[in-house]
Amino acid sequence: MSVDVGRNQLRVSFSVQRDAALSMPDGSPAALLTFYGAECGMKAAILDRLGLRSTAQLPEHLRNHDLHRLAKELRLPPSLCKRMQPCASQNAHEQVAFAELHQAWRYGRSLRRDHEKEALAVLRELLDWCRQELRT
Repeated sequence: MSVDVGRNQLRVSFSVQRDAALSMPDGSPAALLTFYGAECGMKAAILDRLGLRSTAQLPEHLRNHDLHRLAKELRLPPSLCKRMQPCASQNAHEQVAFAELHQAWRYGRSLRRDHEKEALAVLRELLDWCRQELRT
């Protein structure tokens, strides 16, 4: 079951999570807040563009953590979308999809440092885009 929230709640959550992530030292907690901040900002932008009030009104395919799909819905530059790549795990031959990075950081899965660094760079670009789009 998902929790539905309004456009203004998403805007506030975006700002709070972005500011908290930027004030923290690098690591999983900051990465997690960066991911969730980008998700909230992108969903707020989609609600704005579609004239919707709540996430309850979003189509089912946008009611998840798939930032790539949200980015495509917002028509973000293909060059940015292409950079939303899976990250390799540090000690295994497994990969973590970009949409599931929040789980890796939440549960403590170690990621290859270079992959994680690139994912965080993309997430920070998404935060910057959201800040400009939402004028916050």
